Amino acid sequence: MATHLRPNTSAQPAADICAAIADGLASDEATKHLAPLWESLTAKGDALAAEGRKQERALGRARARLAVADAQWDPEVASFGRDVVDKTGGRRDVPPYTRFFKDVSPSAAQAFGIDREVKQGREWLDELGRNPDEPLALKWSPRLGTVTDKLDDTAKERANGLRALALQGTSEELYVEDINLELDRLEGDLKKLFPGQPKRVAAFLEPTRPKRKREAGDADEGPEGEDS
Repeated sequence: MATHLRPNTSAQPAADICAAIADGLASDEATKHLAPLWESLTAKGDALAAEGRKQERALGRARARLAVADAQWDPEVASFGRDVVDKTGGRRDVPPYTRFFKDVSPSAAQAFGIDREVKQGREWLDELGRNPDEPLALKWSPRLGTVTDKLDDTAKERANGLRALALQGTSEELYVEDINLELDRLEGDLKKLFPGQPKRVAAFLEPTRPKRKREAGDADEGPEGEDS
């Protein structure tokens, strides 16, 4: 009779179900004592939903900062490449071009993924650091350092955001498992309170009923779930 929530149910709709169950229980003197548990589950779901929204927004912000950092890194690398080529009179087979771009051209580096761009930027900075007083190093160590550090920092922020959101997802899955366990217990308690009254028992579990497509004028249906 009780319908389990699907494992991928998010916290907010799960909390809404708990709130509806709590109100139904509180409205009957015979079941009022069962309502506080469901109010507690509602509050827990609301808190999880708020935290999830916070984590999603933080990840969105981190992704936006990373996109900007990447867009700043690419033209600096292009300018660095042009400057190095100018130092060789346009030749690409002599130093300093071969010092920096022996294995990868400036244009190819701009097509790298974020992690590889950071790694490449660090390699160029290491090479510039071999002779920190030369004109190229004086000009490009701070410029490449700034954009590479920013790219690295924002990439780490995005990674942290993804990890936090994954942990949030696990917390919500465990929350749904708790609800399903309590649904089984609630059904057992209701059957003891109302033996031989399946319709009365079902009324308290109505919020867990699966949704059906509705036409205009149809009554509301319960949330989507799966039979226990």
